[in-house]
Amino acid sequence: MTSKLLMIPKTKFNPRFHPTSREIELLSQVIKFEQNVDSKAFTLHESPLSVHGKLHFGHFYNKVHKDILKRYKLLRGYKITPSMSFELFGPQIEHAAFQQLIQKGTTQMEYNEIAIRQICSKYAEEQLKSYLEQIQRWGILDQEISLTIDPRYQKQVLYQLAHFLDQNQIFREQKIVIWSKSRFSEVPLDSVIITQRDVPAHAVKFKFTRLSPSFKKLKCSFYLVLELPSPWKIPSAKAIKLVEQEWLVMKDKEALIMSKQFFNTHKEEFSMYQFVGTIVTSDFLNLTVDNGLNEFIDLRMIEGEENNIICPAHQMDDIPIAKRYKLDRTGMVNENGQLVYEDEEFDILNNEASQQILKELRERNRILDVVSSAQEVFYHHKVTGEQLLLRSVPAWFLNFDEQLISDYKEKYNLNEEETKQNNKDEIYTPYTELMEALCGQWCITEHNVWGIPIPLFRATVPKKFEKLKNGFLLNAEVVKHFADLVEKNGSDIYWNWNIVDLLPDTYKPYAQHLEKHTCVLNRNFSIPQQCDLIYEGIDQNEGFLFSSQMMMILLQKKFNRKIQTHTVLQYNKDKISKTNCFTLENIIDGQIKANEQKQYGSGADVLRALVTSINEHDEFSQFMLDKKKEQINYIRKIYWQIIGCLENASVTPVDFKDLEFCDSYIYQQLILFVANITKAYEDFNFGLAYQLYIDFMQNYVSLYVASTRNKIIAFHSEYQNSLYIYYKIYDITLNVIQPILCFNARDIHTKLPTSWPKIPVSHFQEAQQNIVTLSLLHKLQKEINTQIDEVQERIKQKSISKKLEIVFIIEPNTYEQKLIDIDPEQLALFFSCGKTTIETDFLNKKRPNHVCMSSFFVKEQFYHQKINFHVKFYEVTDSQCPRCLEHKPIVSQICQDCTDYIQIEEEKLKQIN
Repeated sequence: MTSKLLMIPKTKFNPRFHPTSREIELLSQVIKFEQNVDSKAFTLHESPLSVHGKLHFGHFYNKVHKDILKRYKLLRGYKITPSMSFELFGPQIEHAAFQQLIQKGTTQMEYNEIAIRQICSKYAEEQLKSYLEQIQRWGILDQEISLTIDPRYQKQVLYQLAHFLDQNQIFREQKIVIWSKSRFSEVPLDSVIITQRDVPAHAVKFKFTRLSPSFKKLKCSFYLVLELPSPWKIPSAKAIKLVEQEWLVMKDKEALIMSKQFFNTHKEEFSMYQFVGTIVTSDFLNLTVDNGLNEFIDLRMIEGEENNIICPAHQMDDIPIAKRYKLDRTGMVNENGQLVYEDEEFDILNNEASQQILKELRERNRILDVVSSAQEVFYHHKVTGEQLLLRSVPAWFLNFDEQLISDYKEKYNLNEEETKQNNKDEIYTPYTELMEALCGQWCITEHNVWGIPIPLFRATVPKKFEKLKNGFLLNAEVVKHFADLVEKNGSDIYWNWNIVDLLPDTYKPYAQHLEKHTCVLNRNFSIPQQCDLIYEGIDQNEGFLFSSQMMMILLQKKFNRKIQTHTVLQYNKDKISKTNCFTLENIIDGQIKANEQKQYGSGADVLRALVTSINEHDEFSQFMLDKKKEQINYIRKIYWQIIGCLENASVTPVDFKDLEFCDSYIYQQLILFVANITKAYEDFNFGLAYQLYIDFMQNYVSLYVASTRNKIIAFHSEYQNSLYIYYKIYDITLNVIQPILCFNARDIHTKLPTSWPKIPVSHFQEAQQNIVTLSLLHKLQKEINTQIDEVQERIKQKSISKKLEIVFIIEPNTYEQKLIDIDPEQLALFFSCGKTTIETDFLNKKRPNHVCMSSFFVKEQFYHQKINFHVKFYEVTDSQCPRCLEHKPIVSQICQDCTDYIQIEEEKLKQIN
């Protein structure tokens, strides 16, 4: 009999989610979207993603955040620009392609340009296919793909180069690169390990070629003493940098100027020298010394951060100072990693070059016989371990007016005072610092083959040509003609075709006096993007500036002001992209362990939830991943209960004014939740949006469902208000979380709304007016639940709440009484207990003391009034009805309410039949 009376609905919805299979089934639905054709457009900046190496968490973080933003804008009625850009050119890809060849066992290292481009093209295409498959698996919206290898894109970039040539802004200068002598090519910085260690140093004497009057009084030669770790750099030195400090002047047959630290370390060696006095750096700044090897090369002394030679061709830190003082950046190292000195070549990495220079200096009596050490920087390849070196190579630069930086600062009020007052301007100041570091010179070419080639022809007979640029035929007419050819035939024609076929008709007669030079454009020399928002990682300032903003500043005199940055994921205090501890595919789809057992993946949604809520202070861990899994599984169980109630019921809309207290309370909390999560999305605070959702479902919806579910199951027709609230919770919460949990939202709600929830203004205003009251009621509910858990723990029983009578001991006409002046049945629902009673202290004292299970006070602040609820728990002695699960007097097998309800429903069925 009881089993027939139980009205527990069944649902096909599975609260258990199997991401490795179910997400793939839902993928085609998740990535598709309907475009709002007639709506306002929203364009998000998309920096081209270079396809070298493996996709890592940094890529996932960035792409998912942008995807959430686009999904939110779609729901708000915007028309988005569905595009994703990929960089298939660049030294990183060229280098990665050859790394792959080496790993496969290839020993051949010398290739011509066409062979190199074929290897790189094949690698880039394979990488692109892999990238697209993985990015789609993340649940990223289906988008149009744009490639920098597209001939139409290459034409646009070359036309930009022609524009700057027309403006006479292109010039040739030395560029400093990290060089692999085994491959005769530049190595990208992200493929290099940079270390420092102590090495033997040599005390080198530099003779002053110009003396101040105070020095001349001593009537002897003056030398500046510096400790240098790599003597082979001296022939390429352009100046000397000195720290502002005191120096000692010591005299024997010659006068030596040395630092105090150097003298104190080597006192014994200078015991025969006479102390003359002390001077400061400013006393001899701007004087000159010879370079110790050639008396005709003078080195100017400049204030710097250390005592050392300025050698921009071989020392990274010297590049900015070389630009500032307009020093020559030419070095004396060839592509074989050899120092070219006195028409001879000496290998640098095996120390042959340093030994030769030391020999020359000793012959000229320029080395002091002291033992010393100093720090030196070393460069090694991450994969092969090959030792690399810095050298200068000729490159092409774009010259721009530094007044642009001042104009930019003035336009956007980017001054120090403004930055202190407004944290947002901290986003923009790194860009001005980067622009200032360029000193009006931006290198736009790379010393590689895999890129957009410049039609660069060196004149073998310069007299045949009217206008040449540093001995090369390079002008706007030639570049535009070449760009048109590239659009139709691709850029490989530069190496496949004869020079005469690449030139405009005007220059064809001179083709025999020209020879090709390989030079490709820097991948950051790209097309500027007009957009509504830039959303990039805080570690991408330099790449973002050069790949997007510089071209916009130079071509259009504009700068994208709307910039939002996101944090960088950490692992072991390093960027997670720099580690190999976690693999995206393994986390999302699982992996086969060493014991050949299958470890199931967490799915994309769990990872999407994680990257929204992680910040720069957090470190990625398996614990964080497991926590997100638990949260999502818990939420799915709540929806399972809601769907179970909705599937066998007909839901009809209910007027807000007709809602009972419990339903009205949760509906108002739902309205406030939508308002808060909307603001979080608008502020790009996706972590807060996710946390608001989890908190609302766990702290509000779960309690509401737990208290109303049994009554809805047992008495469908009498609880239309609650059913309607169930539907609103189901529809609205899944709608607002779908930008983040796109797979779960689609799995739970098969007909997800395509627009953001619209809350009636009057409903929102009333909820706002009741915020303080709603907050207080929630705290009261939370405290009572905590006490119920303690009672449950004390008496070692579970699910005791329905057996409790909650008694509020309140005096009439008090704040406490007004706040819970609610129908006792509604209060019982709200606190999910068997019964609620409000009594005065006088009435409560008539109850036997020994039957009270717990007594406590709840103290809170209500506006400016302190309130105090005295609450007691008593046990309900009635039996539990097997149908509605409430504790009531039982009539035969079920309670009176269930008996009456069944009779009424049976009468309705008879009338229908």
